[in-house]
Amino acid sequence: MSHPSMRPNESAADAAAVPSPRGGVAGSASAAVPVLEARDMAVQRLIEAHLRDRCGVDTQAVRDCFIWNGLQSEVDPGGESDVEEEFLHRAGVEFERQAALTPTPADRALLCLWVHHSSVRAWNHTYRVDMLMKCMARFRDLVRRAWDLDGAPDVSVELALRLCDLVREEIALEDALKTGSRPRYTEALDKVIGSCAGLLHDAGAEGGPVGGFVEGEVAVRRQYHLVLRDLHRALVAQSSGQRERFEVRKVLRRLVNAWPFSSVELSKMNAHRQALERLREAQKDKWMRIDEGRIVYLFPFGVTGVDYEAIRARLKRSFAGPGAGAVRPLAVIDHFTYHADIWEPRLEKEKRFDGLELVLPKVRLQVDGDTVEELNAALRFSPMGVHSLRLERNVEDLYPSQLHAAMFRAAREHGTVEVSCEGSGAVWDRLSRFARDLIGRQLPEELAPRADLDGAAAVEGPPVCIHRGRSHVLVRVLRASERDREFDQTLGDEARPLVQDGRRLLELTGSSVLLHAAPDAKESLWDWIRLADDHSKRIWNQRNQGDLLISTENTTVIAALDAPNFISGDLEAIAEFTACLSGMLAAWNHQLDAYRAGVAEIIAGYALPGADRTAQMEAMKRKRMQMLEFEGETRQVIALLHSPGLLRSPSNSASLRRLLAAKHIDDQLEGFSARLNEVMADQSEATLQRWEGDRHQRVRDSLTAAVSALSVCAAISIWQAAGFWSPAGWGAATVVVAAWAAVYVAAQWVSYNGGLWSTVRFLADAPARAVRRAHLRAARLRLRRIARP
Repeated sequence: MSHPSMRPNESAADAAAVPSPRGGVAGSASAAVPVLEARDMAVQRLIEAHLRDRCGVDTQAVRDCFIWNGLQSEVDPGGESDVEEEFLHRAGVEFERQAALTPTPADRALLCLWVHHSSVRAWNHTYRVDMLMKCMARFRDLVRRAWDLDGAPDVSVELALRLCDLVREEIALEDALKTGSRPRYTEALDKVIGSCAGLLHDAGAEGGPVGGFVEGEVAVRRQYHLVLRDLHRALVAQSSGQRERFEVRKVLRRLVNAWPFSSVELSKMNAHRQALERLREAQKDKWMRIDEGRIVYLFPFGVTGVDYEAIRARLKRSFAGPGAGAVRPLAVIDHFTYHADIWEPRLEKEKRFDGLELVLPKVRLQVDGDTVEELNAALRFSPMGVHSLRLERNVEDLYPSQLHAAMFRAAREHGTVEVSCEGSGAVWDRLSRFARDLIGRQLPEELAPRADLDGAAAVEGPPVCIHRGRSHVLVRVLRASERDREFDQTLGDEARPLVQDGRRLLELTGSSVLLHAAPDAKESLWDWIRLADDHSKRIWNQRNQGDLLISTENTTVIAALDAPNFISGDLEAIAEFTACLSGMLAAWNHQLDAYRAGVAEIIAGYALPGADRTAQMEAMKRKRMQMLEFEGETRQVIALLHSPGLLRSPSNSASLRRLLAAKHIDDQLEGFSARLNEVMADQSEATLQRWEGDRHQRVRDSLTAAVSALSVCAAISIWQAAGFWSPAGWGAATVVVAAWAAVYVAAQWVSYNGGLWSTVRFLADAPARAVRRAHLRAARLRLRRIARP
C-alpha cells in the first residue's frame, strides 16, 4: 500500500479522504524477514521471535533498558540521588551487546523497529521522558558507530532509525505542551507534521517490508497530529471569542473508522474534544483574571549530620571566600522572616522559625521568545530544622491558561525551559533541576566539614545528608476581576468589576485551577477547563467574611481580596511554614531508618568471629543516647507545633492548626510518632546487653574454675604431705588439674574476646592500654592538685 503525500497545511477533514492503512503493507518480503503490517499486534510478536530465535537477541533485555524503576531500587533504594548516568551506562552496554548480534541489514532494521516499539511502550507509562530521550539517542549513536552507517548506509536501517527519531520529536512536542507556551507548542507541532511528511515520502519510495511498515505507521502518526493541530486552532479561536466552528464529533468519528489509531492517541484526541466542548459551554459565563498576585515556589529539605549552629558557621565561612559553587549568594542575613512579629519572640533559640537566609541572585525562566519570568531566590535555614529553597515573583493579568502553566513551573514533569541564575554561567532545563543541583549537589559540598574551617576533629564527624521534601506552590491572590472571555481586553477607561470575596471567585470560569493541585501531566493547553473541584480543602473566613484559603496536595491558594496585603501576608507566612515541614519530616524519618540500620549492623557485627565486642557495645550505647536526644528534640517540636505559644496572635495559631490538619501534616506527625515509639520500644539494646552479660559470665566462670583448680592443688599438697599415695601419682594429678584449668580459662577468654585472633590482638594491645591508663591517672592527679585551694 502506498499513501499519497499530504500537504503540510492539510486539515484533518481533508486528510480523512486518504485511503486507510488498515489493508496491510505490501513489499517484497524475503524468507528471513516477515511481511510487516503497521499497527498489527502480531507484527511485534513476529519481530521479537525473529530477533530472538534467528539472531539470538535478548529482546527482553532491550525492553528493560527503557525501565528504570528497578534500577533505582537497586542503585539507590532511598531514592535520594538521580540514577541517570548509571542508567544510560547500563543501557549503552546492553545496546552495544545486542547490536553485535545482528549481522544483516534486515536484522538491524528489525532491531531498530523493536527499539521503537519498546520506547513507545515506555513513553506511555513514564514521566521521566528526558531519560527516555537520552536512552534513544544513546542507541542511535551506538548502532551508527557499530554498524558503520555513516560509511556504508542502508536505506531500511536508516528508515527505522528515523522512525525512532520521530518518536523523540513527538516527545519534544509533549514537552512543549507542558511548558504552557502556545508559540512553542505550535512550532513543535508543525515540525512533527513536516517530519512525518518527509519520512512518509522516503518510505514510500524505498518500498520493501521495512519501508512499508514505516510508511503505514507514519501515515497514522501524521493524520493524528493533523487532528491535534485542527483541535488546537479551534481551541484558540474559541477561547478568543471567535466564531470558528469545528465539528469535532463528526470528524473524529469518521477518522476513527478509517484509521487504526491507538488507544492512547484516541484518549488524547478525546481529551481535546472535551476541552473544546466545555470551553464552548463556558462562553456564556464570566471568566476569572488575576489582576495582581504573587506565586512562591518552595523546595523544602532537611539536613542530617550537622546542627543549625554548624550550618550557620560553615555557610558563612564557605561563601565568604572566592569560588564557592556555581550559585553564590548576594547577601547573608541572620533573620529571614519577613513577617517577624507573628512569631513568639520569647521562644528558646533552638525552637524559632527565624534563622539564616542566603539571598541568591535572580533566577530567570525563558519559556519562549515572548515569555521571560524573573524570580527572587533565597535559601532559608531555621533552628527548628525547617529549611527551604524559596523562589517568588509577582504576577499581573493572568488568565486561567497562564495561571495553570505558572503553577506547574516547579513540577519535575514540567516541560523544558531555559533556567539561568545571574553570575553562575550555568543553564538548567527545568526549575526543579536548578533546585536539585543547588540543594542536592552544591549545598552538601558547602556544608561538608573541612579541616580549614572546623579543625581536624570535625573531618571525622558524620556525613552531611540533604533530604528533600515535596515541592509546593503558594499562590496569593491580591486582586482579581471578571472578564467576558479569555484575553478580553479593556478598552479605554472601561473598568471591569473586581471580585469582592472568595465565593464569587469560585463561581467564575477558570477557578478550577485554584481548586486543584498543580498538575503532573497535560493533554492540552486548556486542561484547566476539565479539572475536578473535589481535590481541595477550603478554609473560609480566616479573618474577614469571604476570605478563602485553599489547600491541595502540593498547592496553597490564599484569597483575602478585601483585606490589606499584610493580613494575607501573615497567612502566606503560616502557609509557607506548614509546606516546608515536609523537609523536616523527611530528615526525621531518615534518622529513624539510619538508626534501625545501624542497630542491625551492630548486632550482626557483634556475632561475627573475631569482632571487637566491647567496641560494638559502646557503639550501641552511643546510638541509644543519640536516639534518646533525638526523641526529646522531636517531641518538643511536635508539641510546639500544636502549642499556642508558637505564634503571638491567637487567630494565627488557629490558622496554623487548621492548615496542619488540611495539609495532612497532623497525619504525618502521627505516623512519625508511631514509628518513633516502635524504635524506642525496640529490644535490640537489651538483647545486646544480655549477650554481653553472658560474655561476662564466661569471665566469672573462668575465675571460678581457676580458684577451684588452686583449691584442688592445695588439697593435693596436703594429702601428699600426709603420705597418702605416691608422689608421682600426686604430681600427675596436679598436672592434669592445672592443664584442665588452663585450657578452660583460655577457652573462656577466647570466647569473651570473640575469637583467637581477637584475643591475640587484645594481649598485644595490653601494654599500650596500660600506658594510656597510667597517663590518664597522672593527668587526673595533676588536675586535682591544680584544683586544690
